[in-house]
Amino acid sequence: MAQAVKISDVEMNALRDAARLSSRSISGQAEHWIRIGRAIERDPAIGYSRIEMALRGLEPLVLDSLDEAAQNAFFEQMGEAQPTTVEQDFWRDRQRRGVGVGLDDKDNLVLGSAVKAPGRR
Repeated sequence: MAQAVKISDVEMNALRDAARLSSRSISGQAEHWIRIGRAIERDPAIGYSRIEMALRGLEPLVLDSLDEAAQNAFFEQMGEAQPTTVEQDFWRDRQRRGVGVGLDDKDNLVLGSAVKAPGRR
């Protein structure tokens, strides 16, 4: 169920910029950030208090300080987040239009295959 929320102009501008850079819809970008925040709050190795201190500029947050197993667990948890219907629709539309849908192993842009309208060549 969709829910309207109030977001400050400053945060909305940051959200728009991030969405544009990530080729996501604004709502898709917000949901992405929500999943990241939720994963970080739930991860005892990182902890919300460390994030809060970093946001206030009182402590640097360096994920490299985690051992390799903790880093792998964090990234695995991030990968388990299921895409929302909005995100799935967004990527299906990009695929249908033949525009960028991701990166390959060499960081080259992967294009969808444009679906031509009936009767067009």
